Amino acid sequence: MKDGLEYAEMLGLTVSSCDLTIKPAKRRRKKDVKEDVIAKVNEESVREDLTQSEVEQDESFQEEYEDVTPKTKTKKFFKLDVLQVQGIAIFALIVTILLTNIFWENSGINRLFNSAFSSQAEQVDARNYLSFNAKSPSNELEVSLSEGVMTFSGKGALYPVCDGKVSSIVEEDGKYTMTISHSDSFKTVISGVDFVYTEKGEDVFGYIPVGYISDGSASVYMYDEEVLLTNYIVEDGAIIWES
Repeated sequence: MKDGLEYAEMLGLTVSSCDLTIKPAKRRRKKDVKEDVIAKVNEESVREDLTQSEVEQDESFQEEYEDVTPKTKTKKFFKLDVLQVQGIAIFALIVTILLTNIFWENSGINRLFNSAFSSQAEQVDARNYLSFNAKSPSNELEVSLSEGVMTFSGKGALYPVCDGKVSSIVEEDGKYTMTISHSDSFKTVISGVDFVYTEKGEDVFGYIPVGYISDGSASVYMYDEEVLLTNYIVEDGAIIWES
């Protein structure tokens, strides 16, 4: 290097120079390496703490969500309780109506039910006398027919002319008069019997006796729409309608 400077001076060249200082490489001390390791460990610990905090926050959110779910179920149970209360109220109402019908015959509810169901149950029987195969009330007693009135004398039983229902029984001076309805328009009146074998409201049949003559006579009348029937004859135990 020195020779180069001398040569430059000989040639008359301007020479500039500078000092170059080379800084020796800095060696890290063991203490600094230890501090770096501790810093890294602390950094990892902070990251773990943050992760754990996020997990705890997520678990806390799940717990809050689970806390909300029972509230919804509680509302459902409340709805079920309302339905149970309504069922109990309806049951109590039914029991009240039944008890009212049993112990208070003329109650408003009772009359309403009776009118509603009776209107459906009642059927009009429009059959007239020509629809029935009527028979003589007796084949053993003597019978006479006059203007539609059959009179039976002797001692014996009397039968209905055909099936029907007893609508009334009246007793007067030891003699009985009964009315038997065969339809809404056709009925029979038996008057003057000494004993009756039936009661009001009972069904009667043509082969079962309804009264008994022990002394004297009894009369039988047949009506259609409250009009006494006279257009028939009695022959061999049968009633024959005349057209």
